[in-house]
Amino acid sequence: MGTRHASHSVPFPHGAESHAHMDRMLESSALALSKKGNLERHYNTNHQKFDESYPPKSSLRAKKVAELAKELRAQQQLFTRPVDHNKAATEASFRVSHLLAQHKKPFTDGELLKQAMTVTADTLFAGFKNKDEIAAAVSRVPLGPPTVTRRFEELSSDVDRQVLEDLKRCEYFSLQFDESVDIVDTAQLAIFVRMSFKDSTIKEDFLTSAP
Repeated sequence: MGTRHASHSVPFPHGAESHAHMDRMLESSALALSKKGNLERHYNTNHQKFDESYPPKSSLRAKKVAELAKELRAQQQLFTRPVDHNKAATEASFRVSHLLAQHKKPFTDGELLKQAMTVTADTLFAGFKNKDEIAAAVSRVPLGPPTVTRRFEELSSDVDRQVLEDLKRCEYFSLQFDESVDIVDTAQLAIFVRMSFKDSTIKEDFLTSAP
C-alpha cells in the first residue's frame, strides 16, 4: 500500500491582491523619496551658507539650532493656545451647568452667574498685569439659556449611560419602588437600583420614574 502524505499550503498574496500590495509599497517609497528630495532642494536653495556660518558639531551651530527650536515651539503655541482656551471654556460651562442642576436653578441663571464672575474678576484682578486676559477668559464661557439647556441634556444622557454601564458590570442588582402623590393627586413612581459588584462594592442609583 502506498503512503499518504498530508500537504498544507500557506496562503500568500497573489493576483490582484499581490499587485495592489506591491503598488502600495512602491507608492510609499516614492512618497518618502519625494519628501526627502523636497527637503534637500529647499535646504540647498535657501540655506546654502548655513554650514559655513554654523559649522557642523560646533557650539555655534548647537546654539543656533536651539534658537530655531525655540522659535518653532513659539509658533506652535499660537495654534494650540486657542484650542486649550476653547476646551477650558467648554469645561467651565459644563461645571457651572452642573452646579445649577444640583441646586435646581433655572437655565437663565447661567447668564447671571457669568455677570457675577465678570464683576468679581474685574474687582479682584484690577491690579494684575493679565487682567484683560482673565476678563477675556471669563467672557468666552458660554452660559446662555440655550447652551445651559444643552449642557443639562448632555449631563443627563451621560448619567444614564453610566447607570446602564454599571448594570452591565454588576453581579447582582435589586430594585426599589417608591410611590408618592403630587399636589394634583397624580401618582408618581420612582425606581431605584442597588447594584453589587465583583469587588464587593455596593452602589445605589436612581433608575427612572413614571407618572
